[in-house]
Amino acid sequence: MDTFSLGTQLSASMIYQLLNPNITVEISAETVERVTKCRSMLEDEIDKKKPIYGVSTGFGQLASQWIDPDKLDQLQVNLIRSHAAGMGEAIPKDITRTAMILLANSLAKGHSGIRMQTLELLKEFINFDAVPVTYRYGSLGASGDLAPLAHIALALIGEGKVEYHNHTISAQEFFQRTGLTPLTLKAKEGLALINGTHFITAYAIHFLDKAKKLLGLSTVASALSIEALRGSATPFDERITNLRPHKGQKIIAERIHNLLKGSKIIQSHRDPNVDKKVQDPYSLRCIPQVMGAVWDALAHLEQKVVIEVNSVTDNPLIFPEDAEVLSGGNFHGEPLVLPLEYATLAITEWANITERRINRLVHPSTKELPAFLASNPGLESGYMIPHYTVAAIVNRMRTLSHPAASDNIPVSGDQEDHVSMGMGSATKAYEVIDMATIVVAAEMHMAIRGLNMQPSRPKSSHKLEKIITAYNENVQFVPEDHYVRKSWIEAIDTMMKEQFLDLTGPFSLFVE
Repeated sequence: MDTFSLGTQLSASMIYQLLNPNITVEISAETVERVTKCRSMLEDEIDKKKPIYGVSTGFGQLASQWIDPDKLDQLQVNLIRSHAAGMGEAIPKDITRTAMILLANSLAKGHSGIRMQTLELLKEFINFDAVPVTYRYGSLGASGDLAPLAHIALALIGEGKVEYHNHTISAQEFFQRTGLTPLTLKAKEGLALINGTHFITAYAIHFLDKAKKLLGLSTVASALSIEALRGSATPFDERITNLRPHKGQKIIAERIHNLLKGSKIIQSHRDPNVDKKVQDPYSLRCIPQVMGAVWDALAHLEQKVVIEVNSVTDNPLIFPEDAEVLSGGNFHGEPLVLPLEYATLAITEWANITERRINRLVHPSTKELPAFLASNPGLESGYMIPHYTVAAIVNRMRTLSHPAASDNIPVSGDQEDHVSMGMGSATKAYEVIDMATIVVAAEMHMAIRGLNMQPSRPKSSHKLEKIITAYNENVQFVPEDHYVRKSWIEAIDTMMKEQFLDLTGPFSLFVE
């Protein structure tokens, strides 16, 4: 999908196509009709001088303050300037761009009361790849992502900063370069631009995109650890899974079973009288149960994201067919926040069990491998300290697994007395998946290193041998102590290469 028509109903597979940095958006005739009809109806209501929240009244606790009709436009400008209060580091450009597309898609549904020129200008920003600079801190996830969305709106009115052609410039300079005209906000438009869950949702989509790829890589790393540690393929037998048929468990067990199929390593140590090992430790034996539960958590989040990207999370909402303006709470982030917290905890658990396999790969008591994967243990430390690094990362992930959603700080003079803290949940999830990438890379690197240190080992499966070969072509195997960070970064880069992802296969989650 190179072009996306705003207002379209998005499927599970389509939401990831929005992440294409070259995607452009267009406005259909149906969208023009919906948006124009909604704006016309709202203007009729304004002319009747009815009290409409955020249109003819103040905001939050100031909702009881009546605004003079000749000040309605100024009210919207004041709203944007006062709410653009974000702080901290800039939100990554790709996430802000996704949020802009989600915002435009919601506005195109025709329930927000904006004018067509407002949607047109937002479309132009997206297609020019001009991304307003937004900031991490400020949104409480109710009423929507106010602060970061306000920084987008600020750029639309010619203020604030924009990332354009790999440079940060003033919004004013952007308009001068392109010949576009800054937006003059009219009644309701400022509120429509900032009252939504678009940043939480954008973070969730990027999180899921990374998690799906990483889950595919992690099953391969797990299978390689099983081979390096002389584990058993029995726990992945479908007869076991059929007696506890959780969907994720079945998928993970089947994936690893297929990866190990035909392995001569597995066949070489099936006789318990020779191997003296009846059962593997939990970190090997319970991979389908743990990683399967992670799959289920991600699938649950994806289902919620699909609903959210097709929703209107503005307030108040306008229903032209009924000639009514209704105030509600669709901006509240809770429907996404709880699944995000669940998914963050799931990723941390995934890292927990991965660390336990890494521990076994380097443990001096592991008879299948040299102590700490060193070629000359004692003289060399091998991969002793990378395990420390993994432990430090997993500790940080555990800290971030404390739910932001369990907190509540009432604001706006207690008018907004329960907020979701959804932006905290979203940014934590994004941080956790990046750390999980480092942990998975460590397991894959150490498992392949362990197999490389067994030159006379039997062959693994055809699939795993292809992966080992491709990996070794990109990451040099150095038997003696070496600059580990360099190898580790090479491991991450290799894992994320498109051809390597093709070999390992990302996961499909939600079945449409």
